[in-house]
Amino acid sequence: MRSSSRNSGTPFRALTAAAVSLLLGSVTQAADQPQKFVFTAFSNGRGGQALVSGHFEEAAAELRRAPLSALALQRGMASNNRCIALSMTRQWDLAHAACDAAVRDAQLEHTELSPYNIYGRNLEDEYVALALANRAVLHWISSESAAAESDLRKAQHLAPKSAFVTRNLTALHAPHPAVAQVTVASQATGKN
Repeated sequence: MRSSSRNSGTPFRALTAAAVSLLLGSVTQAADQPQKFVFTAFSNGRGGQALVSGHFEEAAAELRRAPLSALALQRGMASNNRCIALSMTRQWDLAHAACDAAVRDAQLEHTELSPYNIYGRNLEDEYVALALANRAVLHWISSESAAAESDLRKAQHLAPKSAFVTRNLTALHAPHPAVAQVTVASQATGKN
């Protein structure tokens, strides 16, 4: 069982899961705004609409009811969204397992690609980076800063221009990370 000083008592005491933000461009923020960690959900995946609407219990229930797909992409999207739903509903042990599964599923899909599919490989790099970035947010919530840093560096290597990676690295290195907020952003995939 994972425990942490940040999670003792009320795990989200310093965190608020208030705003839903769409990362559609620059991630620069005004200097006086707090840096926010971002979970990034697949809005067109199972439970995605509930997540970006802030209905985390509803998303968790939807993801519990549905069996995992045999298709790697759909399984990866569901694992990713499950990671977020369980994190936001404070089911810590299940969330860690789901986030680990999301990374594994994204990596599995990545290895199934033909080495000649350059466009697909770039997209799959982004999916792996997204799963790593979400797991990094959970690591940060769990006071596992070194693990969060490691996952974000791996994500940055795979998708250096991704807003969710840049934003989470900025939040991790903010001077007052204890007051950072967690938000849920939307990422739609062109594949269904």
